[in-house]
Amino acid sequence: MEVKAWQSNLPSRGNQLVSPDTEPEHTWSAGKKTDRIRLFASDCLPPSAEDLAGLARAAELVDVVQVVALPDLHIKPQLETPSSTAVATRNTIVLGLSSPSPNCSMALALTSLHLDDLNDERLDRLFGALIHRLPLHRQSRVLSLPELADILLRGGAAAVERYNLDPAILRHMDQQGNAITSANVDVEAVLQVIPRMLQEVGSWHFALIGRGNHFLELQVVDELLNDEVASLWGLSPGQLVVMYHADSGYLGAFTGRLYAHRRKNSWRGRLHEWRLKFPFHLTTGQLGRLLHRINYHVLPRYLTPIPVDSEEGRRTLLALQAASNYAYANRLAILAALRDSLRVVWGQRCASPALLWDAPHNSIRQETIAGEELWVHRHNATRAVPPSDLPGESPFARTGQPVLLPGLERTSSYLCVAGNGAAHTLHSVDHGTGRSVMKMGRLLNGTRTTRLYTYQGGLTQSRPHLSDEGLEAVLAILKSNDIAWPVVRLRPLAVLKDQG
Repeated sequence: MEVKAWQSNLPSRGNQLVSPDTEPEHTWSAGKKTDRIRLFASDCLPPSAEDLAGLARAAELVDVVQVVALPDLHIKPQLETPSSTAVATRNTIVLGLSSPSPNCSMALALTSLHLDDLNDERLDRLFGALIHRLPLHRQSRVLSLPELADILLRGGAAAVERYNLDPAILRHMDQQGNAITSANVDVEAVLQVIPRMLQEVGSWHFALIGRGNHFLELQVVDELLNDEVASLWGLSPGQLVVMYHADSGYLGAFTGRLYAHRRKNSWRGRLHEWRLKFPFHLTTGQLGRLLHRINYHVLPRYLTPIPVDSEEGRRTLLALQAASNYAYANRLAILAALRDSLRVVWGQRCASPALLWDAPHNSIRQETIAGEELWVHRHNATRAVPPSDLPGESPFARTGQPVLLPGLERTSSYLCVAGNGAAHTLHSVDHGTGRSVMKMGRLLNGTRTTRLYTYQGGLTQSRPHLSDEGLEAVLAILKSNDIAWPVVRLRPLAVLKDQG
């Protein structure tokens, strides 16, 4: 499938969209930088005018070095930047270039069970146990405030201790489950950037999958496409795996809005936000920097660059990192709930599920790109690192990082591995193919279905499967550019998600 160069005729100060085999360039016109947008697309998945306008807005920001647009490109209502994008800046961070909720992620856990171990009664019991352990709302406090503080500071390591998980599991999480990169950060510094009200919220609403498009899906390994990598990762035909999608919950959602004005909000959410936001920024930080805090965090402006080396930039980054640690710990709590639920059905001797990979797809972090330290903002795009760029101690040093490429609960998903072409995408890849699947999927005539479980009613319905055209179209672009290659195809069996 040919990947095209799409030329934008939108008013964007001369920004040009270039094909992925063109090296990034920096040209100048009348003293203004003309940024290059690298767009991966095809005839069956072309960008819309609205998508192109969103890319142009990002490219026009003063400090942007490169914008990458991936195959499942689309812009969601009330978000400033299209999904499936990665944007690199030099000296500033722009919260509107990512999601308001830090560290939303897909994760994949491998079980020791086989398709033959399943029947309808066991599925009902399993998902009943999951709903009990992972309700939509908590009715009591889960974490004490000191426990929450420890999670904000240490992330996955704190959850490993709390839930008696194998510490080696942290090697299967991006950043080893800890987004705080400075060794000089202590608990007091973290608690100064997360308001007490959010700490209270976070202590209650923990160990949850959450609303919206978040889910937990039981899948079966339906087809091996790379026997060697599948074997190294412990995968075999007919094996049961669990993919789940969860984030930093209410704590993260409010943190992301506390440090920037975001379009995505309800009137009620905006009211809660402002009750917390203005007093917080009025009373924290140096008094002489108050106007800077108002400018960066409070004024109703979108895509506001915050200098990384400013007091506001440092505080913002630490808040996002602490919320990201909360998300890492939250997903390990979900993994522990999965372990306990499996044992309800198959007994205490059932092996604990093994986390293969936890891959955040909404993040702002410093990375080395072509020898330069840049700030990479990913919006519904995850990291993809080939073996040539991984340290020898990584569990994926021989293969490259896993890449999770979900479809919908009614289509296949792929587990892929990163290729060397990811060097041309800011080491980024799509976090999923949902929009492409909805656009291209056809109702199949076969008997395959997915059992849909909801928090309110348990088993609600069995939904017939759709065709995989959209999923395959995205994968074809990734393969043709050596960004990611399929390892196994996964078929959905049952899913837990909110239908409210």
